[in-house]
Amino acid sequence: MATSSGSARVDSRPSDHTLRLLLISSRPGLAEPVRRMLADVPVDVDAADTILSGMSLDADAVLIDLPDAAAPATERALGLAWRLSDAPVPVLVLGDPSRPQRLALYEAGVLGYVRMGEDSEELLARLRSLAGTKRRAARAVKRLRDHSRHLDEQLRLAQRLQRDFLPRRMPGMASGRFAARLEPAAWVAGDFYDIFRLDEQHVGFYVADAVGHGIPAALLTVFVKKSLQTKHIEGKHYDLIPPEEALRLLNRDLLSAELQETPFITLVYGLYNETTREVVYARAGHPKPLLLGAKATIETLDGEGPLLGIFPDATFEACRRRLEPGQRLLLYSDGAERVDPGRRANPDRLREVIQTAALLPLEALLDAILDAVRGATGGRRLADDVTMLALEVTGDEGEA
Repeated sequence: MATSSGSARVDSRPSDHTLRLLLISSRPGLAEPVRRMLADVPVDVDAADTILSGMSLDADAVLIDLPDAAAPATERALGLAWRLSDAPVPVLVLGDPSRPQRLALYEAGVLGYVRMGEDSEELLARLRSLAGTKRRAARAVKRLRDHSRHLDEQLRLAQRLQRDFLPRRMPGMASGRFAARLEPAAWVAGDFYDIFRLDEQHVGFYVADAVGHGIPAALLTVFVKKSLQTKHIEGKHYDLIPPEEALRLLNRDLLSAELQETPFITLVYGLYNETTREVVYARAGHPKPLLLGAKATIETLDGEGPLLGIFPDATFEACRRRLEPGQRLLLYSDGAERVDPGRRANPDRLREVIQTAALLPLEALLDAILDAVRGATGGRRLADDVTMLALEVTGDEGEA
């Protein structure tokens, strides 16, 4: 039989066409007895001594010769069956295998057995049925693969769009600077952060985490970005909305949206006054911010408040802290706590990682934490999205 490299070709002619049978055998002359056995039905028998992975199959069914129960014959038949396991044609065995042989060959993808002298019409009907089943399965697999490729393209686009929502550059400040990292567990993240200038003195920033990850959680992050209110504007005048009030309004909007599934979201929102170096923030169920000192000390900051999207009358505590030159404020999502082997969350271990890297440059500190999370995966993907946002105070206004 003539063969060429490439994928197997599946015939689509009507069921009354002559069925093409490929016999794979190392026994010379076996093709002729098989042809005689099938002489009264429309079957063309072609023969080959072997077939290699990736070769094209111009046949409706494949028949692998199993001449005896000896180990070499079984190993050869198994090897051929495994090579053909993904082919879109049915594979059968010619012979009388023992029970252990049958079990091994079934596992390799063989669909049945043929013995010399079988009823030719019944065999033809069986072959056509198996070939039709295989063709339908091959078409279904192709549709699934095409759909998977299309879905991947859509998810890549969603990933690019979500990243376009992130700040392209950090606001320039005289008394400090920001850095951030976001590493999704899937194509898109349920985490989100933003850093934005509100006026000449104030910069707003937040880290949000929609419970779960993937597309549903990612859509909630878009809701947060569009719904978080930061200013009251009347004419030419405006007032900055305090973080605790901004969270209350966001919580109200989430509940009033009446989404079918409860949209649990954690968030820390803060305002930084670069003139006074004061941070005002509020927390909604999110991991508490950490304050890193110039000598690698770590302090957990206060602030209480429930998750967003659950309690209609939720209130959020307003917190203030004046930062000193050399201090760093670190916000992170709970995915950053998965620094134990097996991707388990361990807040204490995270503090150890931060302590070790606390004196590194700001970006290197965030990269060290992210490397620890990646290292805990054992080569697998992240168990959860990881987001970190850090504010470093560099000195009095005008000293940067």
